[in-house]
Amino acid sequence: MKAKYLKGLTLLALCLALVTGLSRRAHGETEAQRVVARLLAPPTIKTAPGFTAKILVPPGQLYDPLFPFIREGAVWLIDDGGEVDGTGGRLLAVSATGKITVIVPYTVSLPLIAGGFAPAGFGNMAGQFVELSQPKAGFGGIFMNHVIQRLDPTKKYAPTLICALPKAGELGNGIAGAGADARFGPAKSAFGDRFFAATLLNGVVYQMNGAGACSAFVDVGKYGGPAGLGFTTDGKQMLVTTQANQKGGDLSVSRLKIGGGMVLRISPDGKIDDQPAAKGLDAPMGLDIAPKGFGSYEGQIFVADAGPTFGGPSGIEVPMTQRVAADGKVYRVGPDGRPQLVASGFLNPSGVKFVENKLWVSDIAGDFIGGKRELPDGFIVEIQAK
Repeated sequence: MKAKYLKGLTLLALCLALVTGLSRRAHGETEAQRVVARLLAPPTIKTAPGFTAKILVPPGQLYDPLFPFIREGAVWLIDDGGEVDGTGGRLLAVSATGKITVIVPYTVSLPLIAGGFAPAGFGNMAGQFVELSQPKAGFGGIFMNHVIQRLDPTKKYAPTLICALPKAGELGNGIAGAGADARFGPAKSAFGDRFFAATLLNGVVYQMNGAGACSAFVDVGKYGGPAGLGFTTDGKQMLVTTQANQKGGDLSVSRLKIGGGMVLRISPDGKIDDQPAAKGLDAPMGLDIAPKGFGSYEGQIFVADAGPTFGGPSGIEVPMTQRVAADGKVYRVGPDGRPQLVASGFLNPSGVKFVENKLWVSDIAGDFIGGKRELPDGFIVEIQAK
């Protein structure tokens, strides 16, 4: 392992070893142990009436758990972190009890961000894991045109480049950087047989067909950067969360326009509905729609909001020795389009997914790449409706 990897969490481990026996407190705990314990302490999640919550996967096992998806009845997600010599990001499966199984370690591919398994009829990619990636590991890779890869499970998930996303949009000089959510359109819908990927930097949602051709699908830049993707239950509209910046175009989310976040409705031909599904959010990320059986909320949109400090000096860019602000929330959106609080106390919630009438929320806490915070402080929360 090269010396450049011996930083961040590894540095904390080295410090822990060095100070052992030198600065023991009366009860035997070292100062380094105390700091790590504080940084990895489980958050306190508070729920609105009608909901309960529990920590399913506590901090200490995940770096940046992003957008969960269902694979053959199991929950899978990408853990964005653990960069080693140009590779990074793990593909994981998480059981109903919170047990983690590593499917693809962080030594295989360019940094993984989001994706899914190609359905039947998607050309020679059917059955392979298709995902959005940074073209280069590290902070600088955020600001470069991202790529789409396929990982072949029959070859130990060996990666193959499919395409580099072309420049598009007016924000961020058109650079397809700061990748966010990515997923396949619903089968047998007008979005079917297409893979979609969102890039925050230039405010564009891209599409790729079964032949591997990539192009811009819709530019949402006038509303902000797209962060989360979803589809209505009838498959007739795409739902896209957007984060608005006070000045726009430079990814300086420390200048986030508070209350400027939305959930847009977009048609299969890329037309944006004049009436958004939701307004008044701060830094909305992933979303999902409540199924039948989740209390009385069937059909309502549930969305993660990373909060007003997402990305700012007191947000994901905090020093490693400080806790991230607990201002993240999960909302539901009723028929009137107004966000209603479901739960608070999150740090930087990213993905939401309904799993057998339970809502899973993944939280990246301090960002591994964007905040250069090499600490496994991510976690997953399970919410139930009473």
